Amino acid sequence: MKIVCTGYGVIAPKTTNVKQYVSNLKEGICALEVVESAGPHDESNIVGYVKEGLEALEKDRKINRLPRVTKLGIVAAKEAIESAKIDINDKKVGVFFGISLGASGEKLYQNTIKDANEDNYHKMPVTFTHYANMHSVTAAIAHFIGVKGIVKTISTGCTASMEAIEEAMLFLESGKIDIAIVGGTDSPISQATTYAFSKTRVLPLNQALHAGAVPFHEDSKGFAMSEAAGVIILEREEDALHRKASIKGEVVEVVSNNDGNYIFSLDVDGDQMLNALKTIIVNRNPDYISSQALGIQINDRIEEKCSNLLFEHKVPYTSIKSMYGNPFGAIGILQVIASFVSMEYNFIPPTIRTDKKGYEKMNIIMETTYQEINEIAITNHGYGGNNACAYLKKYIS
Repeated sequence: MKIVCTGYGVIAPKTTNVKQYVSNLKEGICALEVVESAGPHDESNIVGYVKEGLEALEKDRKINRLPRVTKLGIVAAKEAIESAKIDINDKKVGVFFGISLGASGEKLYQNTIKDANEDNYHKMPVTFTHYANMHSVTAAIAHFIGVKGIVKTISTGCTASMEAIEEAMLFLESGKIDIAIVGGTDSPISQATTYAFSKTRVLPLNQALHAGAVPFHEDSKGFAMSEAAGVIILEREEDALHRKASIKGEVVEVVSNNDGNYIFSLDVDGDQMLNALKTIIVNRNPDYISSQALGIQINDRIEEKCSNLLFEHKVPYTSIKSMYGNPFGAIGILQVIASFVSMEYNFIPPTIRTDKKGYEKMNIIMETTYQEINEIAITNHGYGGNNACAYLKKYIS
């Protein structure tokens, strides 16, 4: 049984839809910016904000009460459904969303915690409990796109949306659903997250755009937090063909695991990522690897290790995080959509802003490369130790 993608939607920094996403990936556009006085000691930081694309929703008072992270998910989901040209009424539909921090970075959430600790009960908003509950984000998205029934939230850090795909595939293969609306959404940027990740020394504080949050570059001091949402529509091949859908590609397999380390330590060996990627590429020949590399040296060195041991540095690697940063639970789905776009238009998106310093042995794509693309492997790692790898193929009827 083949599971195929028939539509997708995206909203991200400098990206209001898939058309713009395609253009930015082809042209290697940096969607990140330097924000001054953002760090704990007034340092600058590199982030990726969504500044366009939510205007229509914000005019609706009912929707405008929702967390920003929910609005992002609604926009991406609506575009995905329109892209798939699918009628979800009277169908067995499942909604699966990957979310890492959800609405916890938003001002309402942060201010409410402060007010509660100061005994300011009268300032407590009636909406807070839903801001604090990650599944309320997914449930609200499902409501506004008109889906009832199976609605699931997966929260495994930055691998969440990739593992949402893994979950959705099981439901499709079992016959419990006929259509899976699968996405990821996160809006994590706040003073709290900036201070927290600064404490662990994984933010590019006081680094310029050419030096900070750069995958595969030894001078990069950390990653760029960003916000985004992406959604794909998954169906069984026979169902998609029956309704004469335009098939974007096939999700062959998703494999996930956990490093199994003490939660306050880091995995520097990457053995579980290596195992997941080894499982996903067995007897397969990817045209390139869409990498989770993000500018944190420990993570990027694990990618280098996988490139060496599994491919002898012959298979090309690239990372869209050089353009879009890391939108936490949404990054996996953004990598998947970028991969389907890559197969449709036959190009490898570049890892911009790097000159491979310290990673010279790797085959890193630094400029957009046009060639036939048929198969792609994706690596994805999350805070908390989860790894998720996916294998995608161009669809051939």
